[in-house]
Amino acid sequence: MVLVLLGLFLLLLLLGSIILALLQRKACRVRGGPEPEPEPDSGRNWNAELPELPELCFSQVIREGGHAVVWSGQLQGELVAIKVFPLRAVAQFQAERALYELPGLQHDHIVRFITASKGAPGSLHCGPLLVLELHPKGSLCHYLTQYTNDWGSSLRMALSLAQGLAFLHEERWQDGQYKPGIAHRDLSSQNVLIREDGSCAIGDLGLALVLPGLTQPSTWAPTQLQGPAAIMEAGTQRYMAPELLDKTLDLQDWGTALRRADVYSLALLLWEILSRCPDLWPDSRPPPFQLAYEAELGSTPTTCELWTLAVEERRRPYIPPTWHCFATVRGYRLMGWGPGESGHGLHGFVCQDQSLYSYLFFSHYSWLVFS
Repeated sequence: MVLVLLGLFLLLLLLGSIILALLQRKACRVRGGPEPEPEPDSGRNWNAELPELPELCFSQVIREGGHAVVWSGQLQGELVAIKVFPLRAVAQFQAERALYELPGLQHDHIVRFITASKGAPGSLHCGPLLVLELHPKGSLCHYLTQYTNDWGSSLRMALSLAQGLAFLHEERWQDGQYKPGIAHRDLSSQNVLIREDGSCAIGDLGLALVLPGLTQPSTWAPTQLQGPAAIMEAGTQRYMAPELLDKTLDLQDWGTALRRADVYSLALLLWEILSRCPDLWPDSRPPPFQLAYEAELGSTPTTCELWTLAVEERRRPYIPPTWHCFATVRGYRLMGWGPGESGHGLHGFVCQDQSLYSYLFFSHYSWLVFS
């Protein structure tokens, strides 16, 4: 009898300990907020499946970022850009590779993907890498710092950039293949490259996100996380839309909302391009190149400073009156900043003739529109 009572006591003690542990774990979750979203499944074993390219040569570092280092180099006699990821950034490599490998993503104004491989310059540890088309003229930021452009060249840059973004945003079927809409989420003059003909190519899809679609095939499913935290993630703060700065992005229709946010970033890039056009400064030379909001906030603005300027004060980069006068004479309509009349995030691409295009945005921003 004593043994039975002792066993029962020990059993109750064990059950009590388990219940107490579960309660403590639940309390910790409540105090610490929601549990983190699961890490994305890396899917493929990159080291086993990626080929090495003995003929790939590394030349020099072009740019260093948070998750990768970009080198210039050569592959079978072709000049290429090589984006090298450290082992800690394999997930970022897999995500960007998956986007570049989507069917139908080829476009003149999107940086061309060549292949994925593994390797490293010199004696560095072998890691995953992306081989991309190289544009020797460099980034839009670098180019505008060194050169000015007449009206025709500026228009070519602006419209090619709009073409690239329109294509990226578009959901389409072509030759039996489905291409989803994609939000870039890190448009900046560092992530736009200048082609040999003076037009632009959008690069760096490291933060790009596949958008929900209306015509997705039943067997197609995105591999990226699409929870609130993943949707709200954005790139360079200077180019972040106000609704990202103040965390009011519409999560109910986040596909449209992220397209709008890209449009805001694009507007800032168009302002940067036009700021270096001598035709828009008839009485003086164009000022030295400045990034959007650099005149107001300097070269390294904080999130708080950007929020105050763009959200609370609703200010935008200054557009001189001469810009409007010149555009009117040339037969263009140059709209300023401010809330637009429409709340829709739709956009169209209208061909007016063989050489001139007009990119029309219907969003809650009115900005620089050529029509």
